[in-house]
Amino acid sequence: MWAYDIAQRIINERPNEEVYTIATGVSPSGFIHIGNFREVITPYFVAKALKNLGKKVRFLFSFDDFDRFRKVPADIPAEYEKYIGMNYSDMPSPFSENESYAHYFETVFKGELKKMGIDVEHEVDFRYQAQEYRSGRYVDKIRLSLEKRKEIFDIIDSFRTQDAELGERDSFFPANVYCSKCRKEAKIVNYDDATGDITYRCACGHEETVNVETCRDIKLQWKVDWPMRWQQENVTFESGGMDHFTKNGSHDVAEVVSRKIFGFEPPVAEPYNFIGIKGGGAKMSSSKGGVLTITKMLNVYDAHLLLWFYSKYKPMQQFSLAFDNDVIRYYSEYDRWVKMYFDGRIDQGNKDILDFTGVTEDYLNYPSFSNLATFLPIDNFNKQMLEKLMKKENIDTTTKYYKERLAKAEYWVENYGEEYQVNLLEDRNNEFYATLNDDEKSWVAKTIELVNKDFATSDELMTELYAVVKYLNLEPDVLKKTQKRFFEILYNLLLGKGQGPKLGIFLMAIEKDKLMQLLKF
Repeated sequence: MWAYDIAQRIINERPNEEVYTIATGVSPSGFIHIGNFREVITPYFVAKALKNLGKKVRFLFSFDDFDRFRKVPADIPAEYEKYIGMNYSDMPSPFSENESYAHYFETVFKGELKKMGIDVEHEVDFRYQAQEYRSGRYVDKIRLSLEKRKEIFDIIDSFRTQDAELGERDSFFPANVYCSKCRKEAKIVNYDDATGDITYRCACGHEETVNVETCRDIKLQWKVDWPMRWQQENVTFESGGMDHFTKNGSHDVAEVVSRKIFGFEPPVAEPYNFIGIKGGGAKMSSSKGGVLTITKMLNVYDAHLLLWFYSKYKPMQQFSLAFDNDVIRYYSEYDRWVKMYFDGRIDQGNKDILDFTGVTEDYLNYPSFSNLATFLPIDNFNKQMLEKLMKKENIDTTTKYYKERLAKAEYWVENYGEEYQVNLLEDRNNEFYATLNDDEKSWVAKTIELVNKDFATSDELMTELYAVVKYLNLEPDVLKKTQKRFFEILYNLLLGKGQGPKLGIFLMAIEKDKLMQLLKF
């Protein structure tokens, strides 16, 4: 499993670490989308692998809530444009009173991490960057960065393809100050190395001189802030989006800044690829609104199943989460692997993958998502009728497992599964029936007799259906093909196509009057 491969690489490169600090972080710019979850779960799985290999691990999670608010997400009130330039911790929440913008979205995301099985109280060491900056903890690093500003400029400039403009190096400062008047980001125009005095000028017209030792509104720019925190927290491993790892990109810059300015060997790193969505839109972005959050995904997916995607695909492998009919396939595939897991019929690689989903044996109590999603619309969303049908599949409909899975199936069918819904023909398929021979027509007549009986379970009905063609005394292989042909005939007469849901329970789900209308010629 990929997390063990990375963990072993970390151990090989950093064999003498007493505690392995695995770092991650997100900016609370709005509702945090499922794509950002890869930012969290990749290092979380690496941390878990290191622990399983007997290492002491600290899982460090930073909320970058001292970052500047850049643009208004689509699901945030338009009037929030007035806060552009402020940091997230100084802005009010759009959805609650007496709470900052940052705190609101941080609380939501922490709740979502908990729903995904991450113990946020005990497994995660949270850092809130507004708090860290304003505590004075980074003062020495800020002073150092300002003093070495020309060195930092030269490092950044060495990765650029265009030549620096005249005077650009002299006017460069690797930090900004949040204005004491309007609270928005302002540009530093002078720094006195001897006194530590900083003069900044804001677009609002305010100009002020503050001191690096006492001002708590100074924020390092990203390509300096990132390596500064590596050194401050002694980070051993960190992942990041592949856009940061492009040639001459921000990670390349940060590595050089880390070594030359902060004297720190950069952490082992692993880029990750982006996640696609089938049936739910294009590439996700917190800033564009309408985002697919973990909460929204959990309306359809079981948390273990979501984790399965992240655990089985290597970080740089792209995969898509589906809202189309592949939801059915994903559930069926995961359920099959879980059953093999607890039956002891699974290879070590897939066992490791499932271990990281946190699945327990009680998962086997969940009913088939496919059955629920199929028969809900056939029963016109009548849950009492559905319960009677599921009982014929020996499913206990009183359990939390049934209710939880039903809620997800119902949400999916109502919001995304229209194409998956099974639609019975309106009238008899006379054209197809006319192509049948006398034996095949007799099978249809026998089916009418069977569906008028009261079977306790769908398995009992299936046994009788299989027996319909046995009078022909065929060889086993031929009998199997003939039974398949019989079932195809029924599907064509009911649906107009040669396949459909599991036949026994399907016939039980259809009202008898409707069955008679379609099968009686």
